[in-house]
Amino acid sequence: MRVLRAGARPVFILVAAVSMVVTISVESVAHPPAEPTHGVNESEFWVLWAGDEDSVNVTGNGTQTPLETLSAGTDVPIDRPPRAVEMWNRRDIAEMPETDATVASHPRNTTRSNGSYLRDVGVTIGAIQPSTRVHLSETDQPLYIAPDGEVLGTVDYRVVMPSADDSSGNSWHVESHDVESVRLLLDGDVLDTANHTKTPTLTYSDLEPGLNETATLTLEATVTVQLRRTDISQGVGCAETTTYGLCQTGLHSLGTRQESITVRDNATVTVYDLIVSGYQTQYPDGDLGLVAYKNYPWYGLDLPEGAVRGVWRFYVARDQTWDNLTTYDGTNVTTAHSPVHPLQVHAFPIETGPTPWPRATVELLTVYGTEYDAPSLPEAVVLDAVEGPYTGSFGIATHVETTHDETDTVTAIGLVRGTNATLSVSEFAAVPLTESNLTLKVMNRSEETVTVRAQLRDNETSAPIQTSDRDGYLVVAGQRVNTSENGTVDVTVSSDRDAVSARYEPSFWWWDIPSYTGDTAIVSTGGTTFRYLDALFGGFVPIGALLLAGYILDRFTNWGFWPPWRGL
Repeated sequence: MRVLRAGARPVFILVAAVSMVVTISVESVAHPPAEPTHGVNESEFWVLWAGDEDSVNVTGNGTQTPLETLSAGTDVPIDRPPRAVEMWNRRDIAEMPETDATVASHPRNTTRSNGSYLRDVGVTIGAIQPSTRVHLSETDQPLYIAPDGEVLGTVDYRVVMPSADDSSGNSWHVESHDVESVRLLLDGDVLDTANHTKTPTLTYSDLEPGLNETATLTLEATVTVQLRRTDISQGVGCAETTTYGLCQTGLHSLGTRQESITVRDNATVTVYDLIVSGYQTQYPDGDLGLVAYKNYPWYGLDLPEGAVRGVWRFYVARDQTWDNLTTYDGTNVTTAHSPVHPLQVHAFPIETGPTPWPRATVELLTVYGTEYDAPSLPEAVVLDAVEGPYTGSFGIATHVETTHDETDTVTAIGLVRGTNATLSVSEFAAVPLTESNLTLKVMNRSEETVTVRAQLRDNETSAPIQTSDRDGYLVVAGQRVNTSENGTVDVTVSSDRDAVSARYEPSFWWWDIPSYTGDTAIVSTGGTTFRYLDALFGGFVPIGALLLAGYILDRFTNWGFWPPWRGL
């Protein structure tokens, strides 16, 4: 943190500089409130405290809600970033303890700056919201912020006085002190300002996404003080005194001193905006095929008749750097439990992976994206995160059993609250999808082998489908093969095989244009078993026909020779 001083004059060496500072640490344990506050309702409050101490044996006391009982024993994954986090933070930061000019109070890790008269000057970012800390890997955990949002912070400082420089009774007093201004900057550009507040809320809007590029968000505060030196020896009597014990009357000004210090707190952020693109198709039976993708992680899709979620889920935890507040008064440094607990939304890759809903009508075709080594969550956060390598769900492909309608809409959901994008199906690039037709034919047969020809054509136009220049392929008698330009391929198999089956495994429909559905076929090859059956059937038919004729003749003539084996 850089320190800027303005208007400083030569100063005296302070006697306080050589005095001993006593540090007093008060053992404290951070904890959430015992019941919902700050306008957060029961259904949202209890899941906001992942990372807090959980009880091994949890039993309801009759007044607890099921969610309260569950969250007391474990941490709970969340399906969407909750709005309640922002409501909590706004009201919580207002509970920062008020201090006067003699003391300063800061959370842990606040960088403090000292001047000649201004001491322990610091500014701290309490929350950037909406935002989500995304645990991509052990080392890659960006803070995604919405293009429109706010930054909450705190500023504090204390003032020290020069000692009297002679024995005439001349003295210094504080004429004014203030947080003159607080500014919010992104990479040096001012986004918003506030004046005369120790708990500023600054807003920003229309930030341009940086395509995974990071930016520096800065909360910058300028604190000022003006001291006046007075001659109190001229005062006769003192009917009224100031806060610092000086007479309100009989004062003679001997000059002033000013000091200004600017302090900063920085956060590395990535502006997150969700504008997805992709492809859509209509299956021959009218079902909808949809592929949506973005070049960074996002959450999932709400579909016309269902939903699909990627690998990400959420949890909320307090910022532990705010667990304690340290108070400085020039003599003692006192640490005590903080009444302020800012919350942060986190996204993590869940062990269950991408999921469609309902599974009966929504099929997840594939998920693709950057490969990551799974991150480890904080030790106190008990959630089922992915272990080992995983695929970040940057692209999601689905098959939905629904009548395809170009006016249907889908909603892509971002990892940051409010960063959703709703599009009609027609806004996705259309890919035609046609049925294929696979046939098999025995071309020649020998004592040892049989040659079968597979032919693959467009079912509508009968045009040949060449798989050698596409991502799809055929499997004939267990062999993976490709058709040639005329859509055929010959496969030779052993002659003892009774039949040959084949299937067409097309590529994903959005990989090739035109795209085709799969198909299967089977053909008899006249193998050993077939020949036995043929011989048996060839003998059985004439014999059976003769027996049937005798039975009918016996029934009509009553000759009594049926059954012919009666006398055997």
